[in-house]
Amino acid sequence: MDQSINPQIESPLFTRIPPEVRNQIFKFALTAYEDPASRKYSSAAYYYRPGYTRAHRIDTELLLTCRRVYWETYRFPASINEHTSWYWRAPPNIKKNHLSVDDRRCSLVRRRDLRTVHVFAQQIWLEGDGFAGFTGLWEYACPTTLVITLRHSDWWWWEDEAPLTFDPKQEGKASPEKNRSKSAAFASGSWGNQFRKIKGLQRLQLELETVANKKQELDAIVDRADGWEFPLADDRALRFNRSKTRRTGWIGASLDRGGFGEVDEDEDTEATVDSQSHPGIHSTSNTDAGDSSASVGNVGSQNVAVTSVASISGHTSDQEDEPTKAKRVLEAAGVVFDVFDDAGSVKRLPAHKKSVYYIVTLTWEAQVSS
Repeated sequence: MDQSINPQIESPLFTRIPPEVRNQIFKFALTAYEDPASRKYSSAAYYYRPGYTRAHRIDTELLLTCRRVYWETYRFPASINEHTSWYWRAPPNIKKNHLSVDDRRCSLVRRRDLRTVHVFAQQIWLEGDGFAGFTGLWEYACPTTLVITLRHSDWWWWEDEAPLTFDPKQEGKASPEKNRSKSAAFASGSWGNQFRKIKGLQRLQLELETVANKKQELDAIVDRADGWEFPLADDRALRFNRSKTRRTGWIGASLDRGGFGEVDEDEDTEATVDSQSHPGIHSTSNTDAGDSSASVGNVGSQNVAVTSVASISGHTSDQEDEPTKAKRVLEAAGVVFDVFDDAGSVKRLPAHKKSVYYIVTLTWEAQVSS
């Protein structure tokens, strides 16, 4: 500890409480949370989902109490919280705060504190030049965990209920006719070959989401996942850990074509939260340099996300509405449904405006290449 810092020996916080316990208290106080003082997001918006119903906030006033507290805690806001990037369709409170080596808003020292980075990515960005550029940002300071989420509205031509296609070994837009075998190498320009740029990466999670009636299509993609061994630098690779696969679901509003930021009639308008108007800071997030409302084939206004269970269920009670039927069938297949605090606004929606969303979370862990 710096000699100029008062050790605060008269404080029970530093003399009676063991350091490991004190650190847990500090981490709890500096963990990001959904800010109840911010206006909730519209349940009809693309970015609304469990854990993302309001702006996130980190209370940093703790760091202002004294130098000793600051010295023990200043790295925690970056190291214990998830850094979220949106490519594209970010919540309205998110500012464009790009991470680059010379970015004054996120110094190299702070970037080295980051442990977990979570990317919400449209498939066009992942398979195009966007992800390749993103991985190039981490040459000098790298996260140990990377989470990539594709929401239902992030797949190619989701508005037209196009078949799901996904293959990290292919270069460019994935095609089911070109799916590479388990033994096939990653194409040099494929997005699956870009992880080697992120030195020190230890863990990758893919969260793939679709609507319930596309469960079989998503499961077919998941069945090929054990053939994806992502190459890393230093003779390492990310190997699939099937035991950590999770299947979850949630009930939300059906999404309209071109429905970015749609607001339910009984809900308040979306929030634009200014971090300067509240003490503390909102958890670190950023969007791509492009328009945050960019999308793939976003035209018209027809609602196409209405859930059907005909392809995933057998006999169901005629007294149940479609979302209830789909939820029951998925639960019977072992899918665990999220219950989140703001679910009440979705419950108020009529059945024809609800969809059941199915998510599979896949995990890869770094090991020495075979």
